[in-house]
Amino acid sequence: MKHSNGKNNNGMSFIELVTELKRLRVQMRYFREIQKESELLDTEYHHIVKMQKKGELTLFEVPDAT
Repeated sequence: MKHSNGKNNNGMSFIELVTELKRLRVQMRYFREIQKESELLDTEYHHIVKMQKKGELTLFEVPDAT
């Protein structure tokens, strides 16, 4: 079928289109959650680096687990 804008559709039915849109919505939700986690990790990293530069971060020995 040819649309008024001159482009052909790819043969998707309405149900297929709605299903694809729902799938994309779920992917977008997961992406937003991952994006928030990434931003939080970036913030924590920069805070740790800032503390380290000020000398406020102390290092400690990790006991040998063996």
